Amino acid sequence: MIENTTPYPPLSELSEAQLLQAHDYTRQQIIGETELTRAALARNDDPRNLADTFTHETLDAIEAAGLREATLPAQPWAGHFVTTGTAAGLLGCRYLDRNTDQEWSKHFTYIRNHPAKVILQGGLENWIAELAPAEKYDALVGDAEQTLTKRMWAKGQAAFDQYGEVPAWFGICHGWAPAAFMLPRPQHALTLAAPDGTPITFHPADMKALASLLWANAAPRVRFVGGRCNIEPPYETDPATGRVARLFNPFIAATSPPLDPAEFPDAEPPGWVEVTLGEYQWNEETGESTLSGGRIIAAECTDTNPATWHLALVNQLGVSQRSMVMDASFNNEVWNQPLYAYQYTYFNPQTLVQTDDLTAASVAMADFSDDIFTSYRAPQAASVVGVIMRVTYVVEPFENEPESHVPEWATESDDLEVIRRELQLSTQDYYYDLELDAAGKVIGGEWYTRDHPDFLWTPPAGSRAVTRHEAAATGEWDSTQPLPESWHVAAQAAAREGTPLATLVESMIAAANAQVMG
Repeated sequence: MIENTTPYPPLSELSEAQLLQAHDYTRQQIIGETELTRAALARNDDPRNLADTFTHETLDAIEAAGLREATLPAQPWAGHFVTTGTAAGLLGCRYLDRNTDQEWSKHFTYIRNHPAKVILQGGLENWIAELAPAEKYDALVGDAEQTLTKRMWAKGQAAFDQYGEVPAWFGICHGWAPAAFMLPRPQHALTLAAPDGTPITFHPADMKALASLLWANAAPRVRFVGGRCNIEPPYETDPATGRVARLFNPFIAATSPPLDPAEFPDAEPPGWVEVTLGEYQWNEETGESTLSGGRIIAAECTDTNPATWHLALVNQLGVSQRSMVMDASFNNEVWNQPLYAYQYTYFNPQTLVQTDDLTAASVAMADFSDDIFTSYRAPQAASVVGVIMRVTYVVEPFENEPESHVPEWATESDDLEVIRRELQLSTQDYYYDLELDAAGKVIGGEWYTRDHPDFLWTPPAGSRAVTRHEAAATGEWDSTQPLPESWHVAAQAAAREGTPLATLVESMIAAANAQVMG
């Protein structure tokens, strides 16, 4: 039943502890453990345990290697926002059917009132092509019970029963994010035959959705860095660290159009930003906002240390030339994003002056008279360097087919391939400092804003997401023919565990990409 008469509190009224519980559940799914302890994570809060190849641990070495910026040779593929979101029905969402653009319960009711079985029996190819990815998959493997589709809606039902609605950030981005660089990019639609010969067209978005679900529910063990906070909010903060600092960000300046001095005579050049660990609170009585708070005092609640972040990023993307996943949200939501590129510059923590010169950006601890983090510095810290980091990551756009999407503003002279790839990317700037020991080794650091990565992770290079039913799918499959019976059996068994068959998903992507398009 969808009708919900229980007076659930809206999500906005849920306690921080309840939201934190949901956040931790998602983190547990990524790591593959049912229980987490800070001690276990502390052993893994080391960039050496994350990067495929860990080479550099000093800023001088990074400079010498020319790794102050790096871009991966292959861009991870964009996810499909709708089919990775529980609120839309996950792979049960008929994203090409315009009648399903509604909230979860109404969407589910529409699906039940227009069952896939009837649409398949009708045999209209265009209607069949608009079925949900899970509905197509169930039909392909001969599953009349629609096992995988039912599992998708059951996920939303569980959230709906608990919260009275389905949180927008619930989903399988923890499956899409690794799949985006562990599996090839699905580039073309693929028409396959159901057991009765009915043609079923799988679009790239369908295959991306199946790949995301596979990596969400059958992923191998991953490398993970980042802490877990066992203290219930609100967290105690240090007001002495809540200052507002003004920094010049050259990345913003380079991408911002200059202001006309005649029209804006008092405007400062673009690129200046205010950074703070404090939070602005609106006062209804005074009609003004006030700044309060600062650095979280409890070390276990400050999440990934800037040193871990910086060295992991440089050694994984720069040295190893392979992506990793970051949780881009510092709050109780989880937004897993695969990383594609980074670039950084420096600032002097004492003077707050931006510079590209490492020596000019370094201040000795003995000379750092304005250090607001003095109580939290590592005893071995000899100097501190400020960093402005711009990271580029892949997103989940709303377009159903980002691989073939043509923006309305595009012209004939535009390179559509470049435009499409750029539309699948987003950037984020982070402000922090790094503590160096006497040998120049990066040993710690402090964030200058609350907006910073929560945790980082990646599957080992060359690993696969597989179900325990792969061996049962015997024999070869010619994609121009229906699946062998053994593949039906294996796929249906995997679906009962909420996962598509890895062999089938990988074969579908390979067959789609092998097509020569006219």
